[in-house]
Amino acid sequence: MSNSFSESEKAEIREKLINYGYEMLRQGGWKQLNIDILTKKCYISKGSFYRFFSGKTEFLYHIMKLKREQSKEKLTEFLSVDGKLSFEGLTNYLKWLCNENPNVFAYLNEQETKKVLSQWPESYLENPDNDKNTVNWLISYLEKPKENSDMLLFCNYLKLTAWALNGKYLLLEGSFDNLIDELIISACDCISEK
Repeated sequence: MSNSFSESEKAEIREKLINYGYEMLRQGGWKQLNIDILTKKCYISKGSFYRFFSGKTEFLYHIMKLKREQSKEKLTEFLSVDGKLSFEGLTNYLKWLCNENPNVFAYLNEQETKKVLSQWPESYLENPDNDKNTVNWLISYLEKPKENSDMLLFCNYLKLTAWALNGKYLLLEGSFDNLIDELIISACDCISEK
């Protein structure tokens, strides 16, 4: 990395690259994520980009990682004044996630997804404990956690929700929003009392 950037400037440039990259991805998928355009938008050279990231697939991983962190930070907006998450707060948070859809793979086609996953090191791939850790993290905020929470069913409802969002074109339009709402409510019912 060039010595002309301070550590705070590097952090700022990196965040700009990731945020602009994410918007490009959302607007047009993998093909729209153009490194030349991205670096011009951030006023850096293409070589500087490659000092931050080894390539486009690694860059996508860092977009995903930042979006997950930002999604977790967003939870605070759904907490009550005592710092707890009600059933309604949990459903609203999950609905926000569905509307925001920070899942980078939602913007890739099947072939692009396979290509990216084949190029990612194993350390980038989903950790089997991630789902468990995420659900435990959510439960720790709940106002009324269920005594016998069904974390697996909760996760599967959310995976079905993600599938529905990514495969919206396969489902009947007239009840799509109701389907997403029902999946989210069913998921919440697995871990939270009303």
